[in-house]
Amino acid sequence: MDITACVVSYFTGAGTTRAVSERFAAAAEVAGVPARAADITPHGAEVPAFGPGDLAVFAVPSYGGRVPAPALERLARCEGDDTPAVLVVTFGNRAVDDTFLELADAVRARGFVPVALGAIVAHHSLMVDVAPGRPDAADLAAVDALAAAALEKLAQAPAAPAAALADIPRDRPYRDFNGVPFRARADAAACVACGTCARQCPAGAIDAADPAATDADACVTCMRCIEVCPAGARSLTGGEALARQRAAFAERLAPRVESYTVL
Repeated sequence: MDITACVVSYFTGAGTTRAVSERFAAAAEVAGVPARAADITPHGAEVPAFGPGDLAVFAVPSYGGRVPAPALERLARCEGDDTPAVLVVTFGNRAVDDTFLELADAVRARGFVPVALGAIVAHHSLMVDVAPGRPDAADLAAVDALAAAALEKLAQAPAAPAAALADIPRDRPYRDFNGVPFRARADAAACVACGTCARQCPAGAIDAADPAATDADACVTCMRCIEVCPAGARSLTGGEALARQRAAFAERLAPRVESYTVL
């Protein structure tokens, strides 16, 4: 089949999934396919439209081995028509667990056909001493290889269903994940009420009229508000408990895990 455009839709908290997504788009461009990357993270973000000849790429981080709930809401608004899709999951040096299976189920329900997947290691956004500096050159090389191989696979197929992945790793039901006990908060004295965090929050957990406040029940601890705050006014709750958990994760997840792809 003839791929005439590549549309990468990504959900990102601390920015590493954006870096991977933009790298995939750049690799598609190198292969001669016009590409663009769309950030679907903010609450109410528009999702791209897909047409004949498009390759869809859906990139999300793994949160506790699952797709972030706000990302699933965005995916439920995407529309495909046997549109080939590459699934990309970033993970913090541990495992993706059921993320690929849940992501595949979500996009198949919207008319997309998963044809390849890539699990790319990235700096853990919450346990910040895990996988620092990643994705590194080796990880980004895996992204390049995934893009090239997926496009070649589709070039040899008459249509997307002929290139579909035969199996997606893991089993149903999906693993339980009830979030983490840490939430983003603002230092009211440092907050300048610019509203950037409210506009960027994927869960709508921050009131634009009072951005120093955060709805702890809605917050998904994605780190987006902390990443984008121009005043450095936002941080995580948790104190010593968070510090202990970060130290334990850093020790347990110290051995390097490599990124991998499946076609």
